[in-house]
Amino acid sequence: MSFDVLRNVMQQVGDSGLAVYPFDILWHAGEPLAVPIKWYEEAFEIIDEYPKLRGKIHHTVQSNGTLIQDEWCEFIKKHRIDIGLSIDGPAFIHDHHRVTRSGEGTHAKAMAGAAKLKEHGIPFGVVAVISEKSLDHPDEIFEFFVEMGIEGVGFNIEEVEGVNATSSLGTGGEDDRVTSFLERVYQLNRTAGFPLQIREFELARQKIIGPRMAGPEGQMDFNLETNPLAMINVDCYGNLSTFSPELLGQETEKYETFTFGNLNTGSVFDATQSPAFEKVYSDIRKGNRKCAETCEFFACCEGASPSNKYYENGTFDSAETMHCRHMIQDPMRIVLRDMEREMEIA
Repeated sequence: MSFDVLRNVMQQVGDSGLAVYPFDILWHAGEPLAVPIKWYEEAFEIIDEYPKLRGKIHHTVQSNGTLIQDEWCEFIKKHRIDIGLSIDGPAFIHDHHRVTRSGEGTHAKAMAGAAKLKEHGIPFGVVAVISEKSLDHPDEIFEFFVEMGIEGVGFNIEEVEGVNATSSLGTGGEDDRVTSFLERVYQLNRTAGFPLQIREFELARQKIIGPRMAGPEGQMDFNLETNPLAMINVDCYGNLSTFSPELLGQETEKYETFTFGNLNTGSVFDATQSPAFEKVYSDIRKGNRKCAETCEFFACCEGASPSNKYYENGTFDSAETMHCRHMIQDPMRIVLRDMEREMEIA
């Protein structure tokens, strides 16, 4: 992204009035650390120029970890950046998918990056993708993350999304295996005294016992991905999208475009006047109504992820997806059963 584009983006976001504390800027997509530190130093200075945003901004980076050296660690500490690493488990699982262009595994470099963060006293979490290769190895994956000495891990299933047109979990018969994988990981964690904060189970527990936030239409929760401009997704040219960030820059015939505006030439709110935006949002709302009518957990997710609906079902005007079965429903059922057992014992 050029600095002129960055200035325009921050000006429009600041003027929108949408940025309240904490306003998260998530550097994501591809590998954000492939951009030089010098670029980020100047970018952060530009971002700090805007008085309407000063004191509200919190930076987060999601990285594969392979480029982390002392200089990055110093920069991360200086700016108090939250960092997450993408590591799928032990080398034989991680290197099955995450390879260089020459076909070499990246696990050793990712672990070296993790070691650097620890050396500098920088806490980090991990996001692990569950693929077909993972399903027979819940014990090894759990033990690996415990031995890493991290507190938090989140699981993503290998999704059909964007350029990833197929998933190793979508070949038939994997649904029960994914559920069994999650149940086993939960039981291992429970037996060990919950050494890991596993995102999906922690969120499920919070939704069961914690206070709920009312959404704009009275729903019990507020889903950033189904509410316009809750997420402002911008590419390096200033093109703007909202809803699921995975839609940004993707081609679509059904909805014409997922680019709803450009922050070099218009405001954040101009996006809501786009015919494509109106068509997408209309179908998201229709899909949410289908979810509300058919899913017992709708109050806990408010329609899950629109991008999963689109890429799995061909339309936002649809309900259940593989993602919501395993990332929403499975954790809720697993945690509910465990809480019921605790109550029976009590």
